[in-house]
Amino acid sequence: MKRLYGAVVLLLLTGITTTVRAADCRVNGGSWVHVGAGGTLNLQVPVTVLVNSDNTRVLLEGARLECRFTPGQPFPAFVDLWRTSALVGAPWTPGPKFVNQGTGLRINGVHRDTPVPYELHLAVMPNNGIGVPIDVTPYILIRNNPANPIDIRIGDTLGALRLRQTNNYNTTSTALVLTYIAANNFTISPSTCTINNNNPIEINFGNVNQREIGTNPLTTPINSNRRLNYSCPTGGITTPITITYKGIPSSFDTRLLTMTNPDVGTALIRAGSAVPVNGSFLTQLTNSVGGDDVIFSLVSRAGTLPAAGPITGSGVLVMGVP
Repeated sequence: MKRLYGAVVLLLLTGITTTVRAADCRVNGGSWVHVGAGGTLNLQVPVTVLVNSDNTRVLLEGARLECRFTPGQPFPAFVDLWRTSALVGAPWTPGPKFVNQGTGLRINGVHRDTPVPYELHLAVMPNNGIGVPIDVTPYILIRNNPANPIDIRIGDTLGALRLRQTNNYNTTSTALVLTYIAANNFTISPSTCTINNNNPIEINFGNVNQREIGTNPLTTPINSNRRLNYSCPTGGITTPITITYKGIPSSFDTRLLTMTNPDVGTALIRAGSAVPVNGSFLTQLTNSVGGDDVIFSLVSRAGTLPAAGPITGSGVLVMGVP
């Protein structure tokens, strides 16, 4: 009798699962930092605040941002994609000192003023574990109308960059928030309007007998008359402006700019009154021009005879708005 032999074939079914992680990023050559799918990678970077060569923008330079596809993964056709996206928020949010200024991002060499468009493509990270630069530089626009100066101090928060990472192999995504921190002290006037065409104003009192220097800035005989001319490159601007006498005040009279001789200071007189150091006076632009006649006077500390010898000092006149 013939027998039937049955055979059971066991099918070994294997499923392929990926270990691909979301992204790795770093700034300025530091350690790589990983962010998992659906997460947000928060980084900080110190940057230098400086004016660009054509005086049209203030740049936040020095952030070398790189991201990569996590090393050691299979599937060589996989790539990560980085872009701006409404899903992670505004691409650029300026810090507190820039909220009233025009700003933007230079992305791959193209200037994009705020509001920076969404869904701008920045970079592709192939599956090779090698870092790819993300070419982004924030900037502040320099205006053609008067504006108050901005005083940047080391450690100030300058703004935040937001980007989104997607890929070509699943629907997950991650977010990057890069906060820019000031690495230098910097005072900027975000305006192309000028005083005396930005030329230095040199006050040379010449050879002075120290006994002749008065103690009152309004009556001292040692003085020098100067004309201040204000102008903006764009015509048709008529507005009140302020002129601030910036510097270090003298220890014996805050109306006076400190000098190398501690018993002597320099006053700025306008319309019969001394302008305090770091104080300002109100004046006017009419059709983008204006001007004032002022007096710089040399003043000595009461009850002293200043020592003989050369004396110097320096200050800055700054145009602003009330």
